[in-house]
Amino acid sequence: MSVEAAVEWPEIERPLRILVVDDDELDRRALRRCLQQCGIVTAADEAGSAEETLRRIGSSDYDCVLLDYYIPSVSGLALFQKIRDLAANLPVVIFTGRGDEDIAVELMKAGAADYLPKASLTAERLASSLRHTMELSRAAVARRRAEEELRAEEARFRTLANAIPQFAWMADASGARYWFNDRWYDYTGTRLEEVAGFGWRKLHHSDHADRVIHGMERCFARGEAWEDTHPLRGRDGTYRWFLSRALPIRGEDGAIKSWLGTNTDITERKVAEAERERALALEQQARSAAERATRTRDEVLAIVAHDLRNPMNTILTAATMIAQTLDEQAEHGMEAAQAQLVEDLKGYDEAIQTSIKSMDRLICDVLDVSRIEAGSFGIRQAPVELRALIDETLKLLEPQGRAQDITLSSAIAADLRPLHGDRERLVQVLSNLLGNALKFTAPGGRISVRALNAESSVQISVEDSGSGIPVADLPHIFDRYWRPDPASRTGAGLGLAICKGIIDAHGGRIWAESTLGQGTTIHFTVPCAGE
Repeated sequence: MSVEAAVEWPEIERPLRILVVDDDELDRRALRRCLQQCGIVTAADEAGSAEETLRRIGSSDYDCVLLDYYIPSVSGLALFQKIRDLAANLPVVIFTGRGDEDIAVELMKAGAADYLPKASLTAERLASSLRHTMELSRAAVARRRAEEELRAEEARFRTLANAIPQFAWMADASGARYWFNDRWYDYTGTRLEEVAGFGWRKLHHSDHADRVIHGMERCFARGEAWEDTHPLRGRDGTYRWFLSRALPIRGEDGAIKSWLGTNTDITERKVAEAERERALALEQQARSAAERATRTRDEVLAIVAHDLRNPMNTILTAATMIAQTLDEQAEHGMEAAQAQLVEDLKGYDEAIQTSIKSMDRLICDVLDVSRIEAGSFGIRQAPVELRALIDETLKLLEPQGRAQDITLSSAIAADLRPLHGDRERLVQVLSNLLGNALKFTAPGGRISVRALNAESSVQISVEDSGSGIPVADLPHIFDRYWRPDPASRTGAGLGLAICKGIIDAHGGRIWAESTLGQGTTIHFTVPCAGE
């Protein structure tokens, strides 16, 4: 376009295309003469009416228009506006035979390049006006080019910002945001008017908002790059985790002009990190459990060794006494004290038998726990007469009860349904529970065994009036190797664990109820035959 060509003037030598608009032939001739004398190479066309002016401008490219303000049938300002409508960037110099400062001011405000009175028009004055007009035109074109380049850069930036997977935003020096890319709006479901300034804060999770905003404000106040991780609410109301960053954009003077920020979705990474942390925690728990199990095993082995050593020492002592007694009798004659010898040997024999049974029981317990842990523990199912089993077990423990001044009793429902189970193992369970009750019940106390029908099972309960079990210990009493006093070296903590293993193998369940100072009741169920 001609105006673009004017930017190159006067570096290139070509005629400056000018349209002279004036209805007076004498005035047009005077203008032609000034143009010829001004020292600027020009090519001038002329128009004597508004219609011809607009036609020529619409069909040709001009570098400048010299417009008489007074044209018949149209005001100078109206014609000027029509010219601007046709060629917005075409420089227009107004000249008139009547000096009117108000009109000059109005035209200059409207965008005229210059205003020349005809009375004082000279070639030099016209040349100066043309040069001034062309410089203004060149500056205007340069400004427009810069604006177009800036708009193009902004368009490229927006295209790039909308193409990246992150959210992007811009804020002024105070941190008030004025632009977001499309991905931000797609995720949040918001509009600019909702989140402009500091409206974006409402999308932050309440648990993190204060921390994030205060951290951002500190960095912005110091002019430092900002980075943080936090959740942002999406259009569906759910939150996802983002890594957010902001960098300052500084002017030539070093002052911060604006901030460019991004939000990168790191939800999957956070989930993976949480899963890794959980896996590490579980691994640590397993390691700790294994270490505890190892320590417990070592403690139990020490206890087992201790418990086996006592009966072994008893057997050794009894055997030594037998040998010594026989030696003494050989020296003094057997017949003189044969009755006493027989009595002593019976006592030693009983001690040996008791010790062997204790050792056998402990060995069997260890083997039972090993089978339970290995999942190879089994039972032999057969009809079981529960009343006879309870009476038999109580009878075995009555001597110990009398010795401790503890009353043992039973209450068995008359209509108990028949059972199928491992009789020997059920006796083991009941004996163990009664043995524990005797151990923790003071003289003068009582122990009762009850049996009744319970849905598809028979429920057996062993109730004592002993010291009771702390509430915190109740969930652990059936754990393998658990003992109420870990510092104590009495008992391996296997009895109740074996009871649970036996009842589990029968398809029943076992549990405890206890009140400190009032006693404990252990319940267990065994499914009825055919259930």
